[in-house]
Amino acid sequence: MSPTSDQPLLLLVDGHSLAFRSFYAFSKGGEGGLATKEGIPTSVTYGFLKALLDNCKGLKPNSVTIAFDTAEPTFRHKADPNYKAHRDVAPAHFFQDLEQLQEILKTQLQLPLCLAPGFEADDVLGTLANRAAADGWGVRILSGDRDLFQLVDDSRNIAVLYMGGGPYAKSSGPTLIDEAGVQAKLGVAPTKVVELKALTGDSSDNIPGVKGVGPKTAISLLKDNDDLDGVYRALAEVEAEGPKASRGAIKG
Repeated sequence: MSPTSDQPLLLLVDGHSLAFRSFYAFSKGGEGGLATKEGIPTSVTYGFLKALLDNCKGLKPNSVTIAFDTAEPTFRHKADPNYKAHRDVAPAHFFQDLEQLQEILKTQLQLPLCLAPGFEADDVLGTLANRAAADGWGVRILSGDRDLFQLVDDSRNIAVLYMGGGPYAKSSGPTLIDEAGVQAKLGVAPTKVVELKALTGDSSDNIPGVKGVGPKTAISLLKDNDDLDGVYRALAEVEAEGPKASRGAIKG
């Protein structure tokens, strides 16, 4: 999937996703890493800028925008205090390196950085992707977060450049994820990603799923019933097709 010859291309970057990946690529466990002779940490700065340059060389986008998380709690934290509560806080030198990177991106490279208090970078990227596509742009989203697969849309030329395998993964570059790629990795279409996660939960964000419903059962339920509303309407049939525990759990 590629933009037409007259279609401009926007590269959106999930800033914290790439920053953490760069940090842990050089400092496993949060210790060590790259630094100047004066001791200034540079793992995030070097890794991020190299990845950004590599992707820009390959894609030749007409525009680049980078979204970062903010320190403020989001509306999800307010809705559920346990949201991401299990995650360890990054060491101080990560934030020092991140601040240095953001300053370079803004002042030296003059790239637009988007931060929205109360929202995550994912939310910002979703808004930007949809608005750009509505204006006729092709969109590529560089991220290691599968949550963004819900944005993939072949008809509007929105795809994810997926940095898979976790922060320690060695890779020659991201994988282009189109609608077929989402189906292959998750077992559902992009339009069903939210409903899939509603059933299975998301351990990386500390979000519990429906008790007794794993990925295989969730995929089967959505395949047979189209959506969550269909699952509820077909509870009588679900009992015969899947585990009884799933039926009881879905009833709530």
